Order: sequence, then structure tokens, then C-alpha cells
Amino acid sequence: MEGMDEDEPPGRTPFFRAKNLERALRLKNLFIKFEGAGITGTQKDRISKLHVLRAKEMGYDTISLATCGNYGASISHFANIYGLKSVVAVPEYYAGERNEEIRANGSQILEVSAKYEDLVEYMRDRSNDENWYDSSPGSKNSQIDLEGYENIAYEIVSQLGRAPSFVSVPLGNGTTLAGIYSGFDKMYSRGTIRKIPRFIGSSTPNGNPIVASWRKRRKTVMELDPSTIRETKASEPLVSYRSYDGQKALNAIYRSNGFATYVTDEEMYRYSTLIEHFEMLSVLPASASSLAAVDKVINRKSDSRDIVVVLTGRSRMWTTQ
Repeated sequence: MEGMDEDEPPGRTPFFRAKNLERALRLKNLFIKFEGAGITGTQKDRISKLHVLRAKEMGYDTISLATCGNYGASISHFANIYGLKSVVAVPEYYAGERNEEIRANGSQILEVSAKYEDLVEYMRDRSNDENWYDSSPGSKNSQIDLEGYENIAYEIVSQLGRAPSFVSVPLGNGTTLAGIYSGFDKMYSRGTIRKIPRFIGSSTPNGNPIVASWRKRRKTVMELDPSTIRETKASEPLVSYRSYDGQKALNAIYRSNGFATYVTDEEMYRYSTLIEHFEMLSVLPASASSLAAVDKVINRKSDSRDIVVVLTGRSRMWTTQ
């Protein structure tokens, strides 16, 4: 499988029926939307290029963000291509698997003694003071994020030929799920599709406000106690005490009559192994949570028509050729 060409816009990621996983999990009409085929290996590529181009249009010479890795690698990649400086802040305690890659793209890395959510606020203030374009979640520029992820919905309908019954998406800040839902909602409003899929959100029991709020049947997303948050190598892309687009994601789950569920680290590893074994895709364990969630909540007797699992990132072992 080849990755995206440098000159192509982010998107047009592979979509296919996962017949081997269907048989293994006793599911019907199971489809995979593989966002790991992007240049830097995650769905973040869809929004990073948009942010970089907008920053350039607005006359900025530097783009900045707070990240734990994947988003920083993506922003730094496109900033390097389009001639912008980039400043990437990472939590000091974070292992930084992608820090070397970020530096190789010419970025300045700021290691700050702060949790990710506090780091986002720090970079918001620092970007304002330094006149940097802030591409962090929840920034004044973050509407671009929803617009970028809407394209996943448009591609699914184009590739499948119709709206599916279910779409399963991993939850961190909730931005990806909220954006995909927005795309389906716009198509439904225009009469392009006859229904909006039911959304399944997956995240970690180590801490995620969206799943915690849905499980308590709260209509307003809650903020968790930071002291209760536990990050692991598997759950890091999903864990948070504050989800910046959590309310939008929670609304999408309720409005689509969907579900939200926790997936343990052990389950993430197990389902990523199943995906690699049966479909020959090496994906991040956190990305595999979307498949684990489907296996948990789908009623195989009545709910097994057109299930789309969004795999948001590939394993670092998987590279483009």
C-alpha cells in the first residue's frame, strides 16, 4: 500500500471491506477507513496542511501547537514543505517517540513541565505574545479541524455508495468524531443521504471526559479530575481530563442515537494484533479501539448492516514505500 503523494491534498485514504475480520468477529458488512495511509501516518494530516496554508495566507511566518507527538509530526512536516517555521510544545514527561522526526522537519521543540491540557493553554498565550499562528485544539483557528474531518464523511459515502448504519471513531479531544458527524449532517441536510449513521465513540478507562459523560447520561461534557488520569503508551492518544471538542462529540453521539464505550489497553493491543493478522495493517493500539468498540456494542442479530471502522493512525513500524 502506498501513502499519499506529497503534492496531493490530505485525504482519499483507503476504504475496503474487511472480510477476514468479518469472519473472525462474526460481523457482516464491516468496512475499514484507513487514515494511517496519510503521509505522517494519522488523520492529523487532514487538518495540518489546512492550518499551514491558512497561516501562510494570513502572513504568519511561524505556526505553533501543543502535542504529545502525532499532531506535531504532521504540522512540522507540512510547515517544512511550505516554508514556515514551526514551534512544537510537548509535555516534559512524555517519552517523545516522534520528537526526532519533528526536529528533522526543522521544528523547535519546547519541553514544558505541564500536562497536555495545560500545555495547550500555555501555547495559546505564548502564540499570542510571539505572534505565532496557533493550531492547537480549541484555538481561535480550530474551526478548520471540523472542516478537515468532514471530508472523511464525504469520502465514506463516495467510496461505499451510501451512508453506513454505523461509524466507529476513537475519542481523545472528540474533534475527529465531531467533524465526521458534521459531514454526514451536512449531507443529510442537503438531501444527499437518507440517514445519518449511528456513531460509536471509543476511548480509554484511564480518563476521557466524553465517554465518562455519556456513561453518566450527562448532556454536558464533564471535566475530569487531573489526578485521576493515567497515561500509558497505548492510551496516550486518547487520555485526557479536558476534551476540547468534547461537547460537539457528545452531542453527535446523542443526536445519532449512538454509543460510547471504554476499551482497555489489553483490548487495544489485542484488536491491533487482529487487524494486522487478518487485514495486514499495522495500526496504533489506540486506533484499534474503534474496532474493539464495535465488537462490544453491535447486536449481531439486528445491527450488522454497513459498519465503518475508522482507524486513525498506523504503527510507527508501518512506513510508506
